[in-house]
Amino acid sequence: MAEPPGSPKNFKEKILDAKPDLVISEFINDCGHYQNIESLTKGYSVIKKAFADNGIEWIVMTPHYDTWAHQPNFGDKMVRDTRPYVWALREYAMENNIALADASLRWDHLALEGVPYTTLLLNAINHPSAQGMKLYADALMDIFGK
Repeated sequence: MAEPPGSPKNFKEKILDAKPDLVISEFINDCGHYQNIESLTKGYSVIKKAFADNGIEWIVMTPHYDTWAHQPNFGDKMVRDTRPYVWALREYAMENNIALADASLRWDHLALEGVPYTTLLLNAINHPSAQGMKLYADALMDIFGK
């Protein structure tokens, strides 16, 4: 939000001025920044207001695992993402009537399927492969009713 005019990451120029009808966002890099609903609300309220002021619909997505520390235990039960950001994002979306594509649930389910989540990442750390991106597409399709 603090990027200067002309920056390739300037929010107003790259998003708002493009006048989209819909923005779908997944902020994997926010996992470390927002540890609770209060901090997430403060940061995301600026985006929410900008979108509302410009008639833009917003779908937020929960992210995949982003570090080895978040790798789930592979066992006989489904694991749940314990990152505070993921839970805060779910709560924020519900409280603010924002559509949520919960891709994290799909990444969680990989443990039950016996699939190490790193096999769906290009670099085994944080960049989803085509198969990993399909989990996001499937989560979006849930919103649109497949």
